[in-house]
Amino acid sequence: MRPEPVRTDPVPGRGGSTPSARPEIHLFEPSGYAGVFQHACRLGQLLGRSGRRVVLHTGHEHEEVRVEGVDLCSCSWWPRHGEGGARRSAAIARRFVTHTLPHLHAAVPRGAVLHVEGIAAAGALTLLALSVGRFKDRLVVYSPHDTFSRRGRVDGALLRLALRVPHAIIVYSDADVEVLRHRGLEAHCSPLVQLVPEASDDERLRWRNEWRAGPDVSVVLFAGCIRPEKRLDVLIESARHWPANRRLAVVGEDRGAWAHCAELAKAYGVDVSARVEFLELEEFSAAISAADLVVLPYDKASQSGVLAVARQLGTPTAAANVGGLRELASQTFEAGDPHDLNRAIDAQLARAVAPVPSLDDNLAVTVHLLAYGQSA
Repeated sequence: MRPEPVRTDPVPGRGGSTPSARPEIHLFEPSGYAGVFQHACRLGQLLGRSGRRVVLHTGHEHEEVRVEGVDLCSCSWWPRHGEGGARRSAAIARRFVTHTLPHLHAAVPRGAVLHVEGIAAAGALTLLALSVGRFKDRLVVYSPHDTFSRRGRVDGALLRLALRVPHAIIVYSDADVEVLRHRGLEAHCSPLVQLVPEASDDERLRWRNEWRAGPDVSVVLFAGCIRPEKRLDVLIESARHWPANRRLAVVGEDRGAWAHCAELAKAYGVDVSARVEFLELEEFSAAISAADLVVLPYDKASQSGVLAVARQLGTPTAAANVGGLRELASQTFEAGDPHDLNRAIDAQLARAVAPVPSLDDNLAVTVHLLAYGQSA
């Protein structure tokens, strides 16, 4: 993927004070867990190796990670466990406004970079974080990770407004570059680097045993949040026609679609080996490494951390031909079509697995520094 020119907003320090050649880089990912957090960790690690001071501001219950060269700041109150709903959202928003935003304003120095990552603080909270960041002559960068909203029309409108606030935008697929270009915005495009621990043979074997998959069984895995638009039901529909030596496995947190999918699998007589819960990074990576094929049957997507992790681990993938998924998948198929999905699964499992080039860490650093107005 080639770096794209950024929108030409005024850059802090130009026409005024001259910034340091290597100003501090402050990444902000408010939740502290899952794919966007793991991306921010890896990005911070790579930027730290380039000689910059990097601070990652994140959730107070963040995943336990070792990220050399990055200062972790647990300034965002973002509980990982317990029931969701309006009360939790209101509590997060209240702490965000009364604690996190004032902290960011005080902790990110004049002339530094503030890079807001991800969708967890979508809508009004993202807009607030970006707007506060514009004070004190800082350079503000935004990576939405999704260029669409899952939370309705009002949140979608706030997202579109938020995209107008930063000095620069970084996205992680050529498809998103085009989406923003149609809205009159330019964006840099970077590889979606992820923090990916290597899995041991024992860890892979534990997953194969849990899936009851011997050496002659092919495991097709759905990994990640189980949301309605991620269409696990299409994969279950396709599994009705699988041979006996193929098994469907599911790992990930339920976000409103598991009950329907479980009922569908029962009605069709499809045996699903499912671990429906949030998995820590080591377990999640081991599951992807242990699978023979990872499938993403999504209806809508900008890009996918699951695809990026699978690519890093060398696990083949099949993905619906939507958004940026086609840019990383080993095979693609028509979204919503279980028959075309089966064609893609059959084709990929029949292929000898060739080495897949990993994502380009050096390109990711170059693109981000270009967006930050810095040279490598």
